[in-house]
Amino acid sequence: MRYHMIGALAALMVVAGCGPKSEDSGAPPAPTSNPASSSAAPSAPNVGKLDSVTTTASGLGQTAGEAMAEAMKMALLQVNGAMIQSESVSAKYGLDVSLNQDSASLRANAFAELVRQKSGGVIQNLKVVSLEEPGLLPPKRFKATIEAQIAKFQPSADMQKLKVVIGPVSFSQQNLAMGDRSVPSAQVAAALRQRVSDALVQTGRFAVLDRDFSPAIEQELEMISGGQAPSAELAKLSQAASADLVWSARINSFAYNRHARQLRTSDRELVSYSGGWSLSQKMVNVATRQVTVADSLRGSAPDRAATTLGAGVDGDRILADMTDEAAKAIVGSILQRTFPVMVVARDGTNVVLSQGGQSIREGARYAIAAMGKELKDPQTGQSLGRMESPCCELVIDRVTPNLSYGHLENMRTDLEAIPAGGLQVRGELKHGPAVAASAKPAAAEARPGPETAPGNKKPAAARSATREAAAEPDDKW
Repeated sequence: MRYHMIGALAALMVVAGCGPKSEDSGAPPAPTSNPASSSAAPSAPNVGKLDSVTTTASGLGQTAGEAMAEAMKMALLQVNGAMIQSESVSAKYGLDVSLNQDSASLRANAFAELVRQKSGGVIQNLKVVSLEEPGLLPPKRFKATIEAQIAKFQPSADMQKLKVVIGPVSFSQQNLAMGDRSVPSAQVAAALRQRVSDALVQTGRFAVLDRDFSPAIEQELEMISGGQAPSAELAKLSQAASADLVWSARINSFAYNRHARQLRTSDRELVSYSGGWSLSQKMVNVATRQVTVADSLRGSAPDRAATTLGAGVDGDRILADMTDEAAKAIVGSILQRTFPVMVVARDGTNVVLSQGGQSIREGARYAIAAMGKELKDPQTGQSLGRMESPCCELVIDRVTPNLSYGHLENMRTDLEAIPAGGLQVRGELKHGPAVAASAKPAAAEARPGPETAPGNKKPAAARSATREAAAEPDDKW
């Protein structure tokens, strides 16, 4: 009867396969790929992930259980380093399940499953390759050899970039004159370090490491080490990266000073403001202590003309502007010596640059150099860089976090004769429409108020102050 039922079922399957096709059978098959997978949607940020690594390890012990536990410890050490050097790690990883077991139990699949459960996934798979009994001659010890898959944290691809630590910013004085008030230098140092860090991150060329104490990060790590998270998360411990380069700076001057003198012919003061900044920076190779970047930079803030109106200045805004200008100069100098901004795509005179963020300023005008052949020092044989010739000027139209878009003007060479990657951005030009437009706020700030606008007469106090200032000899300053 059984054979008859099997035969009938087979016949039924044949009939079903040879029967008439449905109306939809002629339609093309549905695509197997997900249309959304081919879209331009950005992928999730790569912050690293937990993965598994297969390793083989051996251990010795007075008992079979001790030898197995030692083999598992060695397997964990081979994959995750000194992370498991603590005394209590045996309980966390479930290595205690190997103790007080006989040789037959240790070789069983049930034991491997128990280890996986007890370790919370840190030891994901376990295979006993061999378990050797003690010989007749000393030392009489068991030897266990295992093959295991161990949970391991795989860092993100960004950790392949140059790793930089933002070091200290030192000042020669504790307080800085900023208009009509004094600002602690520590406050300026913190702001400058943060802006340099932000700008280096946005270049996409560096992995900036945080060395400031963060209670939130410490709390997360303590939660993992304390057993409140899955045991596999222990692979995230001891993964802090070390730096390749350390940046630091020495501020020589950073102030916006108030200059005042008493007029002899009245009780009013003639007040003006001026200032700027200068600094020395360096980047040091951590492994060799070699200084890879060293530079001195300076900048100035717009002067405020002398007046007796007592308008004052916005010290907070001037401080922010000076800090931003210094940070841009610092990062620009670093990039010029490490990763120069290059033209990566060109359509006629429209170009795309290799960097964006804070390394390029929208609306600014830059010099472009055409790169020639590489030159070498005849005495040392080291590269001196490539020959450069002025090419044109670049006006930035749009800036994104990773790229910049602009157009070329004032051509001095044939663009078609320059190979791909042969155009590099040089310093920002201090002339042109973009710079003139950016200078307007400073010029507006220098005006005391609407009463001095074109077409308006100066008030009597202003006219008197002007005459008095003109009457004062210059050597009274």
